[in-house]
Amino acid sequence: MIDSYRKALDSAITAMLREAMEHSEALDHLVDQINQLVTLRIRLSGGSEEEAEHEDEVVRSDSSGLSRLTQREREVLDHLVRGRSNRQIARSLSISERTVKNHLHGIFTKLGVTDRTSAAIAALDESRNS
Repeated sequence: MIDSYRKALDSAITAMLREAMEHSEALDHLVDQINQLVTLRIRLSGGSEEEAEHEDEVVRSDSSGLSRLTQREREVLDHLVRGRSNRQIARSLSISERTVKNHLHGIFTKLGVTDRTSAAIAALDESRNS
């Protein structure tokens, strides 16, 4: 009887440790993304007042890596950079959330990134350097 309790407790402990490890990896990824954003923010702060002012369009179409994006992808990316959700982007552009997801997939592929934060950082970094 005691052995079955021990096995059950061992299984529970193992499951909890696995879950903690998964959350730890996700947290590490989140912290890395925050660090990237802070680094970019610091770089942007070093610019002139004119550059620091928020422009009507954050993402410029003439940036080298961004030039491969379609006009609609640039519009979606501009909303993404401003921190808007897929739902907010869809409503603003009068398209479906599925279409937003399709555009994001194209953006990620063309920019060589795998997530929203990396896409936003790439866009801001390139627009800052252009």
